[in-house]
Amino acid sequence: MKPLILFLALACLLAGPAFAAGQGEKPLLEELRALAEKARRQQAADRWLQRALDDLVARYDRPWTRTLFFDDFRDGDFTRNPRWELLEGRFSVQRGRGLVAHDRGEPAAATDSGRREQQPEDLGAALVGALLQQALGPADSNQVGGPAAAPRSGPDRLRARANASNAFALTLTLRASEDPPTRLEVALLQNTAGRYGYRLRLHTGRRGFVELERIRNGRGAIVEQAPLHGAFADGRLHDLVWRQAPDGTVTLMLDEKTLFQVRDRAFRDGYPWLELRHDGGELAVRAIRVEGTG
Repeated sequence: MKPLILFLALACLLAGPAFAAGQGEKPLLEELRALAEKARRQQAADRWLQRALDDLVARYDRPWTRTLFFDDFRDGDFTRNPRWELLEGRFSVQRGRGLVAHDRGEPAAATDSGRREQQPEDLGAALVGALLQQALGPADSNQVGGPAAAPRSGPDRLRARANASNAFALTLTLRASEDPPTRLEVALLQNTAGRYGYRLRLHTGRRGFVELERIRNGRGAIVEQAPLHGAFADGRLHDLVWRQAPDGTVTLMLDEKTLFQVRDRAFRDGYPWLELRHDGGELAVRAIRVEGTG
């Protein structure tokens, strides 16, 4: 067992420089993948070393060569280029922040079909309406300016056609609040009914976690999960990377740190539909990219 462990350690040390130099990258990657799989089957490596091998394979195994979907929301409108469909709730696009969703306990802001921030002329009209409402009194409040905005209820959901291949890499650059906790789901689905595909569920907060759910015939089953340990407490942007290799190996990384790796080969076809679901907390998505095999 010890010689194999030493050999595995040597492979870990040599893999980085070889990949960086770009010499013999593919053969070395194939050998490294086979070695990691053999060590897993025979339980021949220490846990930390097995994780190191899996991380190396995940970091350098990039079968996806094409960007299939990308949006950084710089155009200020999520309904075009690419087109997102608002299924329910509200989202806005804010300069410098991207796609934004607020905590459900807050009143819904007045937006243009949930797409943009309120414009200056809209703010002026709202101010005039408020002054008139105050002058006329509560009896006429429904005739001038309408009723007050009610707290939001229900989730916020968006859908876009991403045409993700079976092997893919999805990168989400986002900022999320820890208090109140943010609840976000990112789904890659095979149909609009959402009966087949995968859903990545992220919860921040004191007991934050991330988990992968497989959906078959409308029924969900948890494939893998991992704690977050206050990963979003710094209020900064973070890169959440969800990858699925051709052999079914699913790797989830946060800022280049592997949260979990698991193999699941439930589906052979791709995932045409991408959905975002926000159900609490403060969320800002700066960019989302889906890469695939073409």
